[in-house]
Amino acid sequence: MKRFVDETRRRQVIDELRPLLHQVSLPAADLRLDGGRPVSAVASYLAGHPYLPEGAPWPQYNDVPMFCVVQVNFADVGPLPGFPSAGLFQWFVGADSPSFGLTHGETKGTQGFEVRWYPDTAARSVASPSSPTPWHMASQDPGVHAPFIPVEARGVRFTVGRALPQLAEFDLAEEGDLARLVRELAVLGGERSDHALDLLHNGWNFHVLGRHGSFGDDFVHGSSLGGSAGFTQEDPRGRRAYPSSSEPAGQVLITIDEDVYDTGWGDHGIAHLFGDPAALARGDLSTVRYYWDAT
Repeated sequence: MKRFVDETRRRQVIDELRPLLHQVSLPAADLRLDGGRPVSAVASYLAGHPYLPEGAPWPQYNDVPMFCVVQVNFADVGPLPGFPSAGLFQWFVGADSPSFGLTHGETKGTQGFEVRWYPDTAARSVASPSSPTPWHMASQDPGVHAPFIPVEARGVRFTVGRALPQLAEFDLAEEGDLARLVRELAVLGGERSDHALDLLHNGWNFHVLGRHGSFGDDFVHGSSLGGSAGFTQEDPRGRRAYPSSSEPAGQVLITIDEDVYDTGWGDHGIAHLFGDPAALARGDLSTVRYYWDAT
């Protein structure tokens, strides 16, 4: 009988939580494979040969051609608050080592990658998405790496929605009814602790967040534009060259997670670009920072 009562109450708590979660959620867009190969050089896709107008050089890092992680045509995304409604964005990373360009110390996040912004793609591209890139032509050489495989162009699609923040991105303990219900959900889910803060953290991390949690169908998870940043180790924002998550330049621009690749970014890693989307729309890429970590 108690198990039935607990499950009934758990469902009630989930229903009560849903509108409160939407109040603290962030604008985001799912990034998912569309199952096809891109035909247009100005489409949105992972890897492959990005749009490259005549005269534009292929980026290099430490004398090795860089790898194109993703190209996003914001006209494909839909109305994502705060983000451009048009324009082509490209992200490249270093390929000369298994760190994929990520450096350490004071330069971490500022070197080893390149981003490009094309507000106008009227000029014809020198190659199609399936064409080999300078990285592909060098990839058989020793010491040339890819952050993930497959390395062929694969089309992506977007669905605009909302994402839940990580605990480092807001103060859940100050959220009144939301905090109370998260703790109750943790207890109903089997968590045991005499410390309210432990119940709060475990409730949020294990019973609220994640695609396999109680709200998996309600919010954006994994590879995405905007939203929140998930990490396998730690959030770098607020340290060294990384702006804090409360600053415009500390917002998540894009996340590439293991839901769109077979193997990569070390061992099941997650890669992020942080930056101010309003600055991006102006063509100002100076705030963009790069980070990835793995288990």
